[in-house]
Amino acid sequence: MSDVSKVILHRKSEFGLTIIIIILSGASASLLIFGPLGIIPYATYRDVAIVPSVIAIFAIGILARSKFPRITNRLFVGMAAGAIASFALEAIRIPGYMFAKWMPMDSMISLPGLLLTEKITSLSEIKQTIMQSGVPMNLYYAPLDAFIAGGLWHFWNGATFGIIYALIIGKGKWWYGMIWAFIIEIGMMFAPYLIIMKGPFGIEHMDGYNIFVITLIAHLAFGAVLGILVQKWKKDYEPIITKNDDKVVFQIKCADCGCLPEECKLSPSVKECPNCSWDECCCWATIVNK
Repeated sequence: MSDVSKVILHRKSEFGLTIIIIILSGASASLLIFGPLGIIPYATYRDVAIVPSVIAIFAIGILARSKFPRITNRLFVGMAAGAIASFALEAIRIPGYMFAKWMPMDSMISLPGLLLTEKITSLSEIKQTIMQSGVPMNLYYAPLDAFIAGGLWHFWNGATFGIIYALIIGKGKWWYGMIWAFIIEIGMMFAPYLIIMKGPFGIEHMDGYNIFVITLIAHLAFGAVLGILVQKWKKDYEPIITKNDDKVVFQIKCADCGCLPEECKLSPSVKECPNCSWDECCCWATIVNK
């Protein structure tokens, strides 16, 4: 096989693997579709879709490291950035239901946790469960095991949204993350999970706009942090064809600054990589410290 054919095959394989990861990353959030519609019980979906997808994503990220370093980097950068960005979302969401009551309750951790741990089996049971607790709806928290399950699910959603963003957008402008967050928000507004409880866009709650406004602000905060972190952390490498002593050579270069790893190793400082297109090489420290 020629070197050009190797590059083409490598890129096709990378694209296929990217599609697989994106599909796997959508499994967790799809709980908000399949469960409420009664297509599959929440706990069953947990066992056949969410848990296997988590295992598969980590396995791909680890096993693809040598052959597809760009995918591995984007996957774990997106995962970490998305999980961290979820804290920015929570900084808006928690006051939104606890104090402002612009959301009726903790619907992204406690409620999914109850469903995933089979303490309730449908959304229609939540009001009775909260009434039996004697706690106001906006202050209700699920039992510890359900709360932990719901928290893991919620932050994993943030991580998978980060993975999808890093794989598709990569090292774009930081505010691209806010565009991605707006797309997530619109999807949430039409999710059966919300429609069954409060109608599309939450129009059946309070003044009709409250849920949409508070969740939009929360998601935009998530997107801003996600975009900044992915832009800062991502290091991309892609296959190229170079000539060396009249021989065609298959190599990997940084997709961001254009450096070849072998040249980075020989460069005395971050500012002296010969093929770097930036003032300071973005991958020099990583390669030199390996």
